[in-house]
Amino acid sequence: MNVILKVSGKFFDEEDPAKLLALKNSVLQLVKEGYRVGIVTGGGQTARKYINLARKMGSNEAFLDLLGIWASRLNAYLVVFSLPEVAYMKVPESLEEFIQAWSHGKVVVTGGFQPGQSTAAVSALVAEATNADLLVVATNVDGVYEKDPRLYSDAKLVSRLTTTELKRILEGSQSVSAGTYELLDPLAIKIVERSRIRVIVANYNRISKLKEIIKGEEVASIVEPA
Repeated sequence: MNVILKVSGKFFDEEDPAKLLALKNSVLQLVKEGYRVGIVTGGGQTARKYINLARKMGSNEAFLDLLGIWASRLNAYLVVFSLPEVAYMKVPESLEEFIQAWSHGKVVVTGGFQPGQSTAAVSALVAEATNADLLVVATNVDGVYEKDPRLYSDAKLVSRLTTTELKRILEGSQSVSAGTYELLDPLAIKIVERSRIRVIVANYNRISKLKEIIKGEEVASIVEPA
């Protein structure tokens, strides 16, 4: 089974080595059991810090995106260096490089690819290119909610939905500015729809139970392409 894991940049903002070790152990467990694993990391606060500084100095959006991409690659290397036994030791910088790295049979970890493209879109692209059975989006909420749980205390988790329903929920909440992507953006959704990729949105605080998340045994949202 091929699994692509998208890890939110917020995961790295917490600077918690226990969580990083939990990610490492979960990936090692999957590899031991015969899974092929690819990982895509977001840039998090490191990206936002440099983006905000550069924006105040008048840099354009393309340059801001590049700063975010480089920050996401730094997070990717942090994961790579935690998995020297099983990881491809260079972070790919394009889809072509990812495919080449994947051919080596190792765990491949990447960040962003190019300006104007979120790491959510990157995760969908590599899931498509590797014929992944599943794309797991590990973020700071338990799944997809009917409305923003950070703003509404009565927001309810949607345990199963289609991409059409997800687009309706996310409508109007996405931003195209550098460093502000949330969940799956429109490009990511288009990719998972065209290649019929199943998506699970789960909380990265449960990363130690990644295998159970994949099996549908943990709290999460399952998004079916439609």
